[in-house]
Amino acid sequence: MMDANALQRSTEALDLVDPRLVSLTDPSGAAAEQFRMLHLRLDRARELRPIAVVAMTSAVAGEGKSLTAANLAACAARRGRRAVLIDCDFRRPAVARLFGVEARGGLAAVLGGQLNAAAAIVAGPSNLRLLPAGEVSDDPAGLFSGKGFISLLDELRAANDEIYLDLPPILPFADALVAAGAADGVVVVVRNGQTPAEQVEEAVASLTGMPLLGCVLTACAEGAAAYRKYYARK
Repeated sequence: MMDANALQRSTEALDLVDPRLVSLTDPSGAAAEQFRMLHLRLDRARELRPIAVVAMTSAVAGEGKSLTAANLAACAARRGRRAVLIDCDFRRPAVARLFGVEARGGLAAVLGGQLNAAAAIVAGPSNLRLLPAGEVSDDPAGLFSGKGFISLLDELRAANDEIYLDLPPILPFADALVAAGAADGVVVVVRNGQTPAEQVEEAVASLTGMPLLGCVLTACAEGAAAYRKYYARK
Protein backbone atom coordinates (compact mmCIF):
# COMPACT_ATOMS: atom_id res chain seq x y z
CA MET A 1 0.00 0.00 0.00
CA MET A 2 1.24 3.51 -0.88
CA ASP A 3 2.08 5.58 2.19
CA ALA A 4 0.68 9.09 2.68
CA ASN A 5 3.86 10.88 1.60
CA ALA A 6 4.20 8.79 -1.55
CA LEU A 7 0.53 9.37 -2.39
CA GLN A 8 0.99 13.12 -1.98
CA ARG A 9 4.07 13.13 -4.22
CA SER A 10 2.19 11.13 -6.84
CA THR A 11 -0.74 13.55 -6.76
CA GLU A 12 1.57 16.56 -7.02
CA ALA A 13 3.35 14.98 -9.99
CA LEU A 14 0.03 14.42 -11.77
CA ASP A 15 -0.89 18.07 -11.22
CA LEU A 16 2.12 19.06 -13.34
CA VAL A 17 1.57 16.85 -16.37
CA ASP A 18 -0.05 17.92 -19.63
CA PRO A 19 -3.74 16.91 -19.64
CA ARG A 20 -3.19 15.23 -23.00
CA LEU A 21 -1.23 12.51 -21.20
CA VAL A 22 -4.46 10.60 -20.86
CA SER A 23 -2.76 7.40 -19.69
CA LEU A 24 -2.18 9.35 -16.46
CA THR A 25 -4.84 12.07 -16.36
CA ASP A 26 -7.81 10.03 -17.62
CA PRO A 27 -6.83 6.36 -17.40
CA SER A 28 -10.42 5.13 -17.62
CA GLY A 29 -11.18 7.14 -20.77
CA ALA A 30 -11.48 5.89 -24.35
CA ALA A 31 -8.21 7.46 -25.52
CA ALA A 32 -6.25 5.82 -22.69
CA GLU A 33 -7.79 2.50 -23.66
CA GLN A 34 -6.31 2.85 -27.14
CA PHE A 35 -2.84 3.24 -25.65
CA ARG A 36 -3.41 0.11 -23.57
CA MET A 37 -4.37 -1.72 -26.76
CA LEU A 38 -1.23 -0.46 -28.48
CA HIS A 39 0.87 -1.60 -25.52
CA LEU A 40 -0.76 -5.04 -25.65
CA ARG A 41 0.07 -5.28 -29.35
CA LEU A 42 3.68 -4.50 -28.54
CA ASP A 43 3.58 -7.25 -25.94
CA ARG A 44 2.42 -9.67 -28.63
CA ALA A 45 5.40 -8.67 -30.74
CA ARG A 46 7.61 -9.25 -27.69
CA GLU A 47 6.45 -12.84 -27.61
CA LEU A 48 8.28 -13.35 -30.90
CA ARG A 49 11.54 -11.59 -30.02
CA PRO A 50 13.01 -9.31 -27.34
CA ILE A 51 11.87 -5.70 -27.76
CA ALA A 52 13.08 -3.57 -24.87
CA VAL A 53 13.90 -0.34 -26.73
CA VAL A 54 11.05 1.10 -28.81
CA ALA A 55 11.72 4.20 -30.92
CA MET A 56 8.83 6.48 -31.86
CA THR A 57 9.27 8.74 -34.90
CA SER A 58 7.25 10.36 -37.68
CA ALA A 59 7.75 11.53 -41.23
CA VAL A 60 7.61 15.23 -40.34
CA ALA A 61 6.88 17.39 -37.30
CA GLY A 62 3.42 17.79 -35.78
CA GLU A 63 2.16 14.22 -36.10
CA GLY A 64 1.84 13.46 -32.38
CA LYS A 65 4.87 11.25 -31.86
CA SER A 66 5.87 12.82 -28.53
CA LEU A 67 2.39 12.46 -27.05
CA THR A 68 2.19 8.90 -28.34
CA ALA A 69 5.58 7.98 -26.86
CA ALA A 70 4.76 9.64 -23.53
CA ASN A 71 1.35 8.01 -23.22
CA LEU A 72 2.71 4.61 -24.19
CA ALA A 73 5.53 4.85 -21.65
CA ALA A 74 3.08 5.99 -18.97
CA CYS A 75 0.80 3.08 -19.82
CA ALA A 76 3.71 0.67 -19.40
CA ALA A 77 4.57 2.17 -16.00
CA ARG A 78 0.96 1.96 -14.84
CA ARG A 79 0.96 -1.72 -15.80
CA GLY A 80 3.87 -2.29 -13.43
CA ARG A 81 6.68 -2.29 -15.96
CA ARG A 82 10.01 -0.67 -15.14
CA ALA A 83 9.80 1.94 -17.89
CA VAL A 84 11.99 4.84 -19.05
CA LEU A 85 11.08 7.57 -21.54
CA ILE A 86 14.03 9.29 -23.25
CA ASP A 87 13.67 12.54 -25.17
CA CYS A 88 15.97 12.22 -28.18
CA ASP A 89 14.57 15.23 -30.02
CA PHE A 90 17.08 18.00 -29.30
CA ARG A 91 15.44 20.46 -31.69
CA ARG A 92 11.92 20.27 -30.29
CA PRO A 93 12.21 18.55 -26.89
CA ALA A 94 8.84 17.74 -25.35
CA VAL A 95 9.25 15.30 -22.45
CA ALA A 96 10.18 17.86 -19.77
CA ARG A 97 7.33 20.14 -20.84
CA LEU A 98 4.74 17.36 -21.00
CA PHE A 99 5.59 16.07 -17.53
CA GLY A 100 6.43 19.41 -15.91
CA VAL A 101 9.94 18.38 -14.86
CA GLU A 102 13.36 20.05 -14.88
CA ALA A 103 14.87 20.15 -18.36
CA ARG A 104 18.53 20.89 -17.53
CA GLY A 105 21.21 18.23 -17.82
CA GLY A 106 19.40 15.35 -19.45
CA LEU A 107 20.46 13.17 -22.34
CA ALA A 108 22.82 15.76 -23.79
CA ALA A 109 24.81 15.87 -20.55
CA VAL A 110 24.93 12.06 -20.34
CA LEU A 111 26.16 11.63 -23.91
CA GLY A 112 28.57 14.53 -23.44
CA GLY A 113 30.09 12.88 -20.37
CA GLN A 114 29.00 15.54 -17.86
CA LEU A 115 26.49 13.34 -16.00
CA ASN A 116 25.86 9.67 -15.50
CA ALA A 117 22.45 8.21 -16.28
CA ALA A 118 21.42 7.83 -12.64
CA ALA A 119 22.00 11.53 -11.99
CA ALA A 120 20.20 12.67 -15.14
CA ILE A 121 17.05 10.55 -14.88
CA VAL A 122 14.05 12.24 -13.28
CA ALA A 123 11.26 10.50 -11.38
CA GLY A 124 7.86 10.86 -13.04
CA PRO A 125 4.31 9.82 -12.12
CA SER A 126 3.42 6.16 -11.59
CA ASN A 127 7.09 5.21 -11.20
CA LEU A 128 7.83 6.22 -14.78
CA ARG A 129 11.43 7.37 -15.19
CA LEU A 130 12.20 10.30 -17.50
CA LEU A 131 15.36 11.40 -19.27
CA PRO A 132 14.73 14.84 -20.82
CA ALA A 133 16.78 16.01 -23.79
CA GLY A 134 18.67 18.68 -21.91
CA GLU A 135 20.62 21.41 -23.66
CA VAL A 136 20.26 21.51 -27.42
CA SER A 137 23.22 20.01 -29.23
CA ASP A 138 24.76 21.49 -32.41
CA ASP A 139 25.41 17.99 -33.71
CA PRO A 140 22.73 15.55 -32.51
CA ALA A 141 23.67 12.91 -35.07
CA GLY A 142 27.21 12.93 -33.74
CA LEU A 143 25.98 12.30 -30.20
CA PHE A 144 23.90 9.32 -31.29
CA SER A 145 26.56 7.81 -33.54
CA GLY A 146 29.10 7.52 -30.75
CA LYS A 147 29.47 4.58 -28.38
CA GLY A 148 27.92 6.57 -25.55
CA PHE A 149 24.34 6.16 -26.76
CA ILE A 150 24.66 2.40 -27.18
CA SER A 151 26.31 2.13 -23.76
CA LEU A 152 23.51 4.16 -22.19
CA LEU A 153 20.84 1.91 -23.70
CA ASP A 154 22.72 -1.20 -22.56
CA GLU A 155 22.86 0.22 -19.03
CA LEU A 156 19.15 1.00 -19.04
CA ARG A 157 18.23 -2.40 -20.49
CA ALA A 158 19.85 -4.06 -17.49
CA ALA A 159 17.67 -2.14 -15.00
CA ASN A 160 14.40 -1.67 -16.89
CA ASP A 161 11.78 -3.66 -18.75
CA GLU A 162 10.86 -1.12 -21.41
CA ILE A 163 12.64 1.94 -22.84
CA TYR A 164 10.84 4.39 -25.12
CA LEU A 165 12.70 6.84 -27.36
CA ASP A 166 11.02 10.01 -28.60
CA LEU A 167 13.00 10.61 -31.81
CA PRO A 168 13.00 13.59 -34.18
CA PRO A 169 11.02 13.30 -37.44
CA ILE A 170 12.71 10.88 -39.80
CA LEU A 171 12.70 12.85 -43.08
CA PRO A 172 14.28 16.20 -42.13
CA PHE A 173 16.94 15.04 -39.68
CA ALA A 174 19.76 12.49 -39.94
CA ASP A 175 19.95 11.95 -36.17
CA ALA A 176 16.56 10.22 -36.21
CA LEU A 177 17.91 7.47 -38.45
CA VAL A 178 21.08 7.11 -36.40
CA ALA A 179 19.17 6.78 -33.11
CA ALA A 180 16.55 4.49 -34.64
CA GLY A 181 19.30 2.04 -35.55
CA ALA A 182 19.96 1.44 -31.85
CA ALA A 183 16.36 0.44 -31.08
CA ASP A 184 14.85 -3.05 -30.99
CA GLY A 185 11.76 -1.77 -32.77
CA VAL A 186 10.61 1.40 -34.54
CA VAL A 187 7.06 2.78 -34.74
CA VAL A 188 6.14 5.52 -37.21
CA VAL A 189 3.42 7.93 -36.06
CA VAL A 190 1.12 9.29 -38.78
CA ARG A 191 -1.40 12.10 -38.31
CA ASN A 192 -4.78 11.25 -39.80
CA GLY A 193 -5.81 13.53 -42.65
CA GLN A 194 -2.60 15.55 -42.58
CA THR A 195 0.46 13.54 -43.58
CA PRO A 196 0.68 12.95 -47.35
CA ALA A 197 0.91 9.29 -48.27
CA GLU A 198 4.13 9.84 -50.20
CA GLN A 199 5.82 11.25 -47.10
CA VAL A 200 4.77 8.22 -45.06
CA GLU A 201 6.06 5.92 -47.78
CA GLU A 202 9.36 7.80 -47.91
CA ALA A 203 9.73 7.64 -44.13
CA VAL A 204 9.04 3.91 -44.07
CA ALA A 205 11.44 3.33 -46.98
CA SER A 206 14.18 5.21 -45.13
CA LEU A 207 13.89 2.65 -42.32
CA THR A 208 14.67 -0.28 -44.61
CA GLY A 209 16.83 -2.78 -42.77
CA MET A 210 15.68 -1.55 -39.37
CA PRO A 211 13.19 -3.39 -37.12
CA LEU A 212 10.05 -1.51 -38.18
CA LEU A 213 7.10 -2.61 -36.04
CA GLY A 214 4.40 -0.62 -37.81
CA CYS A 215 2.52 2.67 -37.92
CA VAL A 216 0.16 4.38 -35.48
CA LEU A 217 -2.57 6.68 -36.78
CA THR A 218 -3.28 9.69 -34.55
CA ALA A 219 -5.90 12.46 -34.50
CA CYS A 220 -8.76 10.21 -35.54
CA ALA A 221 -12.30 11.54 -35.20
CA GLU A 222 -13.97 11.03 -31.84
CA GLY A 223 -15.37 7.53 -31.66
CA ALA A 224 -13.27 6.36 -34.60
CA ALA A 225 -10.85 4.45 -32.37
CA ALA A 226 -8.00 6.92 -32.24
CA TYR A 227 -4.62 5.19 -32.04
CA ARG A 228 -6.20 1.87 -33.00
CA LYS A 229 -4.65 1.78 -36.46
CA TYR A 230 -1.55 -0.24 -35.77
CA TYR A 231 -0.14 -2.33 -38.57
CA ALA A 232 2.40 -4.88 -37.40
CA ARG A 233 4.91 -6.04 -39.98
CA LYS A 234 5.74 -9.69 -39.93
